[in-house]
Amino acid sequence: MNAVLQQFLLESREALEGIAGSLLSLERNPHDAALMDQLFRVVHTLKGNCGLFDFPEMFRVIHAAEDLMSEVREGRLSYRQDTADALLDAMDFVSLQLDDIDSLGAPGASHAGAAAALAARLRALAGEPGREQAAADTRLQPEAPAADGQTQRMRAALELAPHALRLEWGRATAAGQPLLWVEYAPEAECFFKGEDPLYQAMQLPGLAWRRVAPAEAWPTLAELDPYRCNLLFQMVTAASRAEVEEHFRYVPEQVWIAELPACAAQAEDAQLIADALAIVQGQGDALWLDAGAPFVPGRLQAAVAAIRGCMRAIGRTALLAELDACAAEALQLGTAAPVLAWIERHAGHAGAAVQQAVPPLPPPLPAPVAEAAEPAGGRRAEDQPASRVLKVEQAKVDRLMNLIGEMVVARNGLPYLAARAEDEFGVRELAREIKSQHAVIKRIVDEMQDAIMQVRMTPVSFVFQRFPRLVRDIAKRLGKEVELALEGEATEADKNIIEALADPLVHIVRNALDHGLELPAERIAAGKPACGRLVIGARQEADRVLIEVTDDGLGIDPQAIKRKAYEKGLIDETALERLSDEEAVNLVFLPGFSTAEQVSDLSGRGVGMDAVRAAVDKLGGNVILDSRPGKGARLQLSLPLSMAVTSVMMIESAGARYGVPMDAVVETVRIPAAAVHTIKNRQAAVLRGRIVPLRSLNELLALDRPQRRNEQDEIATLVLRLHGQYVGLTIDNFCGVVEVILKPMGGILGSLSAYAGSALLGDGSVLMVINPKELLQ
Repeated sequence: MNAVLQQFLLESREALEGIAGSLLSLERNPHDAALMDQLFRVVHTLKGNCGLFDFPEMFRVIHAAEDLMSEVREGRLSYRQDTADALLDAMDFVSLQLDDIDSLGAPGASHAGAAAALAARLRALAGEPGREQAAADTRLQPEAPAADGQTQRMRAALELAPHALRLEWGRATAAGQPLLWVEYAPEAECFFKGEDPLYQAMQLPGLAWRRVAPAEAWPTLAELDPYRCNLLFQMVTAASRAEVEEHFRYVPEQVWIAELPACAAQAEDAQLIADALAIVQGQGDALWLDAGAPFVPGRLQAAVAAIRGCMRAIGRTALLAELDACAAEALQLGTAAPVLAWIERHAGHAGAAVQQAVPPLPPPLPAPVAEAAEPAGGRRAEDQPASRVLKVEQAKVDRLMNLIGEMVVARNGLPYLAARAEDEFGVRELAREIKSQHAVIKRIVDEMQDAIMQVRMTPVSFVFQRFPRLVRDIAKRLGKEVELALEGEATEADKNIIEALADPLVHIVRNALDHGLELPAERIAAGKPACGRLVIGARQEADRVLIEVTDDGLGIDPQAIKRKAYEKGLIDETALERLSDEEAVNLVFLPGFSTAEQVSDLSGRGVGMDAVRAAVDKLGGNVILDSRPGKGARLQLSLPLSMAVTSVMMIESAGARYGVPMDAVVETVRIPAAAVHTIKNRQAAVLRGRIVPLRSLNELLALDRPQRRNEQDEIATLVLRLHGQYVGLTIDNFCGVVEVILKPMGGILGSLSAYAGSALLGDGSVLMVINPKELLQ
């Protein structure tokens, strides 16, 4: 895959993301002309980019979608739900084609039928149901009748062809060589897509004659739009119909093909015609030779009389009225130019193609002489620095992140060197210099780390923008009315975290639509508006990003959850009686739990919310679910801003050092041994007025050693928050906080879920980082 195609895929996917959001916004506000103009330009650009490659099915669908949008844009059609459905389906088709190109290098060959059906559907909505089919019929049936207007235009144009050419066409037709008439009408906006209609027409194979004319009468200079194509190309070619269709395969709806009619090809006496045309040309040469001499009306009238006689001799009396008009104009202006132009149109040189050129555009108006006033600050607008964006592959940014991680490890080694220099070798001055350099390097590394992190940061809109379409489609299938609100779309987090959030959020939104929000009739009966409200919001708090999904639906009934969990055997009778409402609500995260009575393609298999918690846990985040029966539910995801560098609390236990991720640590505390109580064979302590269960790290790791206490008979304890619950982890001692690059463990060690990974410390030792959620579950 070459670089140009890769760039096309990247830009096309970005365009599709914006197009989908704009289409849904238009559905809510169909009279937003500015939004429609913006959307039309994006689709226009997408079509132009597609035209650089040989992707006819994709081009065909985009072009049909563009035509439909043009009808809406011009006010000839209203933007309705079926319009939005068709345009969204068109963008889905384009996305499918892009996936094929990305994986196979080219679009799948099996999509031609789908492209034709989708294009026909779009054109039917645009008010031209037969246009796409007519184009197909023309290609399949060479003798398809033409429209009356096009036939008349063709006959009129062919009358302007040199008669000598028409004789040649007659001889070719008599010899069994068919000729085709091709009329190419480029769309008015073609220049904006990088198209060159003149080049397209000139490259037509087998070209025998061509003419360029204005498609419409030229407007006045004040109304002339130089960026609007107003050209009509009329051509005769000896190429086959298949060759012509292949040449115009990207714009089949802009081309009309028909066999050359008998009136255009006449097999007359070639010698007679040649002699008559030679006389006409001679009269023209005589008039040209007199161009510099004083105008003599009698000489012009004699030349016109000779020309009239020649044209009658070859049966071209239909052209005499035009000749007389040109002669009258010449006499009035005092110049032979109009008659010379007529001779060039209808005689020319025997056997040569003559092109009727489009009248040249007037020269542009001179630029104003006055200088523009300088803006405040003394700088002109063109001197202001423009914001520039450089697109970089993610692999290159990931490599920078790996390098900065290695620098963090190397930086952390300097304090160990300083300690050795002072403690082992007694060189205090060297130790101070090392510490001084460590401070400088730490500042630089921190700034580099922050700068690279900013490159990797991606707004949550990257994920949020898919939900308007998802909510619309699911609500439509369920017969529900849903208003979606997106908040905090500019909130940023690490790109890897944002991408990993996509599937969990889809599960959450589908559950909210299927289980949470009621049908309109049910909402009205409950005293609510018929249209439910779903809010997806994001915000940043310290070094965490919080994403919340809130609805105003049924909420979660804790009693129903308890009964369902008991029926499925997920809890026993003792737990059923002991569970609080808050704990019961969180049972929805258990594997295999579902409140749906029937399994559907939306929910009911009991894997949705379990998958959400597993995915969030893998990202180092937390899930909090709140619900008020009858009022709605709120689900909050708390995630780290980045997974590149992890801050861990280093602890000591049984003579070894371990790490605990700081995002799980609430506080560190030393609990007097006398304050530890035993409740149901479990140790616990009262901290901040809350009963906190205590677990020994040595016991959890199966280390046959009791936890060490300090001289004051106190137990070092890490207070952790896991799934909304507080747990105390007793250890031997605290060793401080350090930033590390957390690496997953491979091989057999990779199956140890109690460890989140390992990290290399500055002194070269390996730190095992504990996964509290797995260890304490």
